[in-house]
Amino acid sequence: MCYNVAARQRTEDLEKKYGIKPNVELDAHKYYHVSGYTHPILPVLIWKSGKRFELMRWGLIPSWTKGEEKAKEVSNMTLNAKAETIFEKPMYMRSIAKSRCILPVDGYYQWKEVGKMKYPHYIYPKDKGVFSLGCIYDTWISEATGEVVNSFSIITTEANEVMAMINSGKRMPLILDDKGWQQWINPKSTKKEIQGLLKPSPNEILSYHTISHTISHPNMNTNYPDIQNEVLYYWNK
Repeated sequence: MCYNVAARQRTEDLEKKYGIKPNVELDAHKYYHVSGYTHPILPVLIWKSGKRFELMRWGLIPSWTKGEEKAKEVSNMTLNAKAETIFEKPMYMRSIAKSRCILPVDGYYQWKEVGKMKYPHYIYPKDKGVFSLGCIYDTWISEATGEVVNSFSIITTEANEVMAMINSGKRMPLILDDKGWQQWINPKSTKKEIQGLLKPSPNEILSYHTISHTISHPNMNTNYPDIQNEVLYYWNK
């Protein structure tokens, strides 16, 4: 699955990648590492009368969710959505049909089991650019307070060969190439076209290395540049 990402893109990086200048404030929403379980607000690319960025909370809350407690519960369950069932589950059916978006990230984190230990890995683009993660989104309005919450979920697919060696669950986020992300957010794309994008990325676009166990400690600050530095362990020296 994909519950931890790095998202530190600069305005010029996003403009170069997606052809538009971000229309949202980025500085307050940048992370070297962030967990989805903290429900961070991140910039996503959507299509509303053209391409635009919007700030959304990680952890999708369907528009029909009733009550504050239920919304909180649901958002913890929807950090990811499986590609294999996304057209069938009521939680996601409306969004995959009409509300698709892209989350730009510098990379993401996975843990590999070796013996009784889990070793964190940082996975990032081989060209050190930006990964375009395929996502879905929805808008929920609190009946109690009137708060409007735009939220998203990252799509996951079965793992490619590289990620299957790292992730014991044999899953990975949906990573789209330049043609793919444009098709993903295009409201005119057909169901068949979207289904054709729901597949693992090629092995050759990924780079990865092991990093410090610091990232695994929930009470420690992990949002700093060196968290991504390579650390070698006995089994991969």
